Amino acid sequence: MGFYVLSYLCIVVFIVAAAHLVYRQLTLPVHVRWEIYPVQHETTDKLSHGGSYMEDLNWWEKKHKSSLLNEAKYMIPEILLIRGLWKENKSLWRVSFPFHFGLYLMIAAFFLLVLNGLVILWGGSCLPPGGAARGLLNSLIVLTGWTGLILGTMGSVGMLCRRLADPELREFSSFADYFNIAFILLFFLFGFLTCLSGDPSLEGGKEYVFGLLTGGSSLNGYAPGQSFTSGVTIVLASLLAAYIPLTHMSHMFMKYFLYHDVKWDDAPNLPGGPTEAIILKNLALKPTWKAKHVEADGRKSWLDIASSAPKEIK
Repeated sequence: MGFYVLSYLCIVVFIVAAAHLVYRQLTLPVHVRWEIYPVQHETTDKLSHGGSYMEDLNWWEKKHKSSLLNEAKYMIPEILLIRGLWKENKSLWRVSFPFHFGLYLMIAAFFLLVLNGLVILWGGSCLPPGGAARGLLNSLIVLTGWTGLILGTMGSVGMLCRRLADPELREFSSFADYFNIAFILLFFLFGFLTCLSGDPSLEGGKEYVFGLLTGGSSLNGYAPGQSFTSGVTIVLASLLAAYIPLTHMSHMFMKYFLYHDVKWDDAPNLPGGPTEAIILKNLALKPTWKAKHVEADGRKSWLDIASSAPKEIK
């Protein structure tokens, strides 16, 4: 049960840490508007040339509409394919893409394993053994698992070598950056060795996830950690799940707020509206900046500072 207890604890850490990040983001003061276009949820033809609904005559009198489809058309390639890096730095993309996509595939494989465990718990009535749907599920588990492990291993090695060999990247790389990549590389390596040495169809993964769902129940007499590599893989996967939301790697899901609350926030600030109330609340905050010309001494509010002339520094 030690493996299951570790996994349960790490899952709890992930949920609590991720919830804390989201709560902190939602309760932060409103950001300073970027006013950068295009905003991807724009529904008019102005999106094609980087415009916005604010170009319309008397736009504040019209209902503001947004499109989730337009957002998805932009975000899915950006998240899954790292399109921005492809445009700006193709040589770095060639190692970054397999690294990130390998992680995404392992997450997908985990959820497919959860689905497989739920099917078994339901007695297989929805996806009977031997049926085409069950066969498709098993094939998807093998495909995502193997592809994720191969791409992830290649990408991790490539990212580590690139950071060590590229003077520009090395200049901006901290110990934590190297540790994170090495940690993920170990997970991919041991997962790959486990599958390669005796579990090509990921049966061990299926049974372990089933045990997670049932509090340690086993299928076919399975016991976790039957081999050294499988035991290390379970430990590394569990610790990695707990570790990610505690580091800057949490950007994989916190990026949602960067796009929606900062880059794409084009909600109008109308008199008496919710945006005005939030801004007025921010103006009452009392900053303590070090810059002398701002005179942010913790006693003056933003409203006081913004409505007075800056102090001349001699």
